[in-house]
Amino acid sequence: MTLDISARDRAAVLDLRSNRFHLEALIALTLIGAALRLCAAQGDLWLDEIWTLNLLERAHSFGDVFIGLHHDNNHVANSAWLYLIGPNAPVPLMRLAAIVFGTLAIPAAAAASRRYFDAAGLIAAFVFATSYFFVHYGSEARGYAGMTLAVLLAYGLVDAILAEGASWRRLLALAAAICFGTFSHLTMIEASGALALTALLRFRRSTLGRTVAIGAVAGLASLPALACFAYGALAPDFQVGAMVPLSPAIFAEGVAGMARATLGFPRGVDDFVLLGAAGLLALGLLAVLPAERRGFPAIAVFGLPLLHVAAGLPSQQYPRFHSTAAIGLALLAAEGCAALWRAGAWRRGLAVGLLGAFAIGEAIQLADFYRDGRGHYADAVKIMAERKEASYAVDFARGETKAVVAYHARRLGFAATAVSPAEWCATPPAFLLVVDLPDAKADHAERRSAGPQDCRSAFLRRGYFPASGLSGFAWTLYEREEITRSAR
Repeated sequence: MTLDISARDRAAVLDLRSNRFHLEALIALTLIGAALRLCAAQGDLWLDEIWTLNLLERAHSFGDVFIGLHHDNNHVANSAWLYLIGPNAPVPLMRLAAIVFGTLAIPAAAAASRRYFDAAGLIAAFVFATSYFFVHYGSEARGYAGMTLAVLLAYGLVDAILAEGASWRRLLALAAAICFGTFSHLTMIEASGALALTALLRFRRSTLGRTVAIGAVAGLASLPALACFAYGALAPDFQVGAMVPLSPAIFAEGVAGMARATLGFPRGVDDFVLLGAAGLLALGLLAVLPAERRGFPAIAVFGLPLLHVAAGLPSQQYPRFHSTAAIGLALLAAEGCAALWRAGAWRRGLAVGLLGAFAIGEAIQLADFYRDGRGHYADAVKIMAERKEASYAVDFARGETKAVVAYHARRLGFAATAVSPAEWCATPPAFLLVVDLPDAKADHAERRSAGPQDCRSAFLRRGYFPASGLSGFAWTLYEREEITRSAR
């Protein structure tokens, strides 16, 4: 009897030490993730964040945030935060909600994957803490961080309901997560559908009631945000952002960009090649997971992008439009590497190698992003403010660039006037903004000629303002040559 008690005591001590190590490691990873997001939250607001502030100028009450903005760019939970703090709040405060939600996603991922086993939880925390995709969107004043948190919470709750029962507490928590996630971003709807399908794929006769409850909750909890969106979409002044038709190249750009930012695949690799490599990696990791852990990652990584193609959805070139796939890929990487580690022998070396490759790739992308950020618009506009005549022309993304210039000029207390091509000959612009996508190998020539053929102007470069990663634009600012020379 004494030996039995002693054995139980030793087991209890080991279990206590294991839990303590898990908690300490999780706290450390969460703090690292929070620090990465705080650093990423520095710098200027970029177009989509400014766009939200411009939309909020239409709001006459808090209720208008939900039903009165009439635009598909309204991420309601984020808009509500920006409405409450006001348009003149410091930029880090505007991004604080995203930082908080993005940081909370780390322990949420750990809790969901720990249901597989302890090491899976810590690896998931590591992946979500350090992945450039989640650091970036976990520090941007948009709705993606809230949606990511909601998906991870819902994923853990669905697994708990299927394995342990559908208590009212769990069902209410699932409803709250899905409702919040849908108000954060409407792509939560596809994530909710993927979770309901996961429950269906794990169906057993004994879990019929649980599967039905998950499906019902997923549908009902999405209705409040859907109703608000539908109310706005029926308004005659409802607006939709610019759409790019679907094509193979557009699709590959978006999904490959998502995989690159999520797991650190190298830049410079052809999108189709990277798409194939990421797909093979995902299939390999799915193969080492037990059947009950495969459902959601498989649906998110393979099913949802294919659904986008089948539906012919536009603007698939943006990695953020594949956020659910990114969450599934990160969970698959974490739990797949955990499964390899659990298998022992040479597979442990493979798990360590994969995680090391992910970490190196993410570190490179984060370093580039911390160096260049989402753009340096205020610095460019400050140069324009040096001249009494702050007129300018834009060579690309004219409407978007005008909104960014107007916002930063307003914060600096002056007005910048955009000159259209039709006005150029009569009133040539003092400045020319050459706009490029982030990380583009742009031409930063010292001297540039621009304008209509019969009244072209010569410009001299005043500065280059880079951008890197998933958001923003790189600017090269030129000033009309005669203005630059007369000021010397």
